[in-house]
Amino acid sequence: MRNARRLQLAVIMGAGTLALTACGEGDSAEAEDDLGTVTIGYVAWDEVMAATYLWEHILEEQGADVELLQLEPAAVYADVADGEADLFMGGLQGTHASYWDTYGDDFEIVATWHEPLLHGLAVPQFVEAESIEDLEGNADEVGGRIVGIEAGSGLMDELGEAEEAYDLGDFDIVEGSTAAMLAEFQGSVADEEPVVVTAWAPHWAVEEYDMKFLDDPEGVFTDDDQYHVIASDEAQENEPLMTLLEDFALDDELFSLLNEIHAADSDEESQAVEQWLETDEHRALVEEWTGTQ
Repeated sequence: MRNARRLQLAVIMGAGTLALTACGEGDSAEAEDDLGTVTIGYVAWDEVMAATYLWEHILEEQGADVELLQLEPAAVYADVADGEADLFMGGLQGTHASYWDTYGDDFEIVATWHEPLLHGLAVPQFVEAESIEDLEGNADEVGGRIVGIEAGSGLMDELGEAEEAYDLGDFDIVEGSTAAMLAEFQGSVADEEPVVVTAWAPHWAVEEYDMKFLDDPEGVFTDDDQYHVIASDEAQENEPLMTLLEDFALDDELFSLLNEIHAADSDEESQAVEQWLETDEHRALVEEWTGTQ
């Protein structure tokens, strides 16, 4: 009887040990898959915001706490390099070559998610000019200004080069914001007044406002850059996060996402992303990236 009790006690203790071991292994596996808090820096450019809002939604679905930081271009690269931000969805190695030279040793490309990116100067369709060369000496005929975007952006740096390459000294260069540039273009089209703006594609406004890109025979503006996700050194150690991101890619789907977010009211971007994901095709795409099929 005593031996039987000893055997029973041994079985119970063994089972308890196995249960504790199994519990410990589960906790360890769960810890290994824990995404933790992910900070995404972004610049207020529509396609970058689209990718940012999309991944905010995906990562939250996967259990991460996501924080978004809106920054100027130089600051977002500096923050990723310093580890203040984990990710930036709008890395442009060509357009932002100066930032890459300064900070590139302290971050890595995780995914290349869209190409090509086209920069240039654009006018309404009713403007006769077809090339940037046509602007030289004709500032008064097209409004006398070139309306740009945020100072420090690669596009504005290229505009500075274009001033010299095409002798555009008669134009006033207006720095501001993407929103202000778009409002200026929209108003000029509505009033049938000429205007010249800095523009890029992909962007929802190109089709909506029927923008005409001017030819760039000197090749000043980029026409073949790529959008990259870049990650800080610390974020690269988060293997589950890197695994989720590495297959991220958007082609024509980017335009539908841009249009969905553009059509949403302010502060309703998350709802717009949810609506975009209601399409079976888009949900399948996300499942393909994240391996959650």
